[in-house]
Amino acid sequence: MRYFKPICLIAALLSLVAMTSCERPTPTPQSEKIALTYQIIDGCWQLSHLQGTPISEDTYLYIEFDRTQHRYTMWDNMDSMYGTKTTGTFAISEQDGTYTLSGTYDYGVGVWNNKYIVELPDEDSMLWRSQGENYEVMEFVRIDNIPELN
Repeated sequence: MRYFKPICLIAALLSLVAMTSCERPTPTPQSEKIALTYQIIDGCWQLSHLQGTPISEDTYLYIEFDRTQHRYTMWDNMDSMYGTKTTGTFAISEQDGTYTLSGTYDYGVGVWNNKYIVELPDEDSMLWRSQGENYEVMEFVRIDNIPELN
């Protein structure tokens, strides 16, 4: 009887410790990854950064995706002082939560030089990372329409 009170006290303390240590931590909500779909990519986009650097004011690359036909039209002056218009088809594929964008050019020019892993921080911006030898990172922002080009 003499040891009964200390044993009960120790048992109660151990029970209290065991109950508090069994609490599961509450997971912190993380923003869900936006899936790259034909509906999300549909519309007009402007290149804003290349390799993490903003593109100069006199340089442009605009691309318009058509989700129903899986076609694109691109206007750019990246490699020339004169603008060019390029058309073709594009495809989206997904593997293990990674979205890849690939495409072909019209008029027998062939396939794009690279396939791109695409991430969408939000529905109005895209980040393209090339998978080819010439690694490039391009950031695009959604725009309402393609401006008049000279």
